[in-house]
Amino acid sequence: MKYKLSVIVPVYNVENYIERCVVSLFEQTMEDGVEFIFVNDCTPDKSMQIIEKVASGYHNRLQHIRYVNHALNRGLHKARNSGIAIAQGEYIFHADSDDWAEKDLLADMYKKAKETDADIVRSDFFCTYSTHEKYMKQGNEIDPIVCIQLLLSEKMHGGLWSKLIRRTLYMDNKIIVLDDYWEDLIASVQLFYNAKKIAYIPKAYYHYMQGNPNALGMLNLQKKLDGIIKNTNGIIEFLKDKNLPIAKQIHYLKLAAKQTLLFTCDKDSFRKWPEIYPESNQYIWSYPSLPLHLRIVGGCTALRLWPLIDLWILIKKAKR
Repeated sequence: MKYKLSVIVPVYNVENYIERCVVSLFEQTMEDGVEFIFVNDCTPDKSMQIIEKVASGYHNRLQHIRYVNHALNRGLHKARNSGIAIAQGEYIFHADSDDWAEKDLLADMYKKAKETDADIVRSDFFCTYSTHEKYMKQGNEIDPIVCIQLLLSEKMHGGLWSKLIRRTLYMDNKIIVLDDYWEDLIASVQLFYNAKKIAYIPKAYYHYMQGNPNALGMLNLQKKLDGIIKNTNGIIEFLKDKNLPIAKQIHYLKLAAKQTLLFTCDKDSFRKWPEIYPESNQYIWSYPSLPLHLRIVGGCTALRLWPLIDLWILIKKAKR
């Protein structure tokens, strides 16, 4: 059966979140032409049982649900790729299993895609915290090169989950989701580069959950940094010799890659900062997405003004 949309959901260690996610997907107002692919990445908890229990209450969805089971835990990127490999939809939508969606997400995005013949439809989203939500406006740019500039500058989020993507864009250009951190960003850059037409909906549909202790962003700092640097280099390599007006944005990307070091209270982390992509340090003052206080801290670190960094660390520790 050919589908209009394939919704791909990687599943690993999310039993506290998965029911809300699955209900929000099965409750979508778009009832026809949607397949749901749940990729069990060898989850150690009851996430899959919860999905099956929820699914049993949605008889209209049951025959359109497919399960992929990994024998070993292979990571988010492999789970996404497993879903993409078997997807039959004209378009693909990725949903993370600790997030959830507004009921009209699929219907509105698919309608926009068909109206505009877009390869990618993107929208705003919500950053969702335990006590509040923040509306994340993503801008109305639809030129592929401008979108790449925004991705590199952190003015547009690189997450695949806020975008509806034509399946052939993956297949025809052999785009796969790579491993490590920022895996969505490197895929998004390649997708936008190869897209002929992009559409934008000025509305937030997707709730991007913050604070899940099992999420990648909460794990080991050095592992996270190594993964980000690896995929940053991959993005730069992909864009090399493409003759795009992105030189400044590449420097912003490099600054973004190492900014996590500025969030710590560890002097060694600050000492590492000026040594990673040193050619980009001079762009810290004009980096639009970094808060002013971190631009100042980064500037002081680049100049190796260690007494000021010691004072900053002392202040941060005092506020804990």
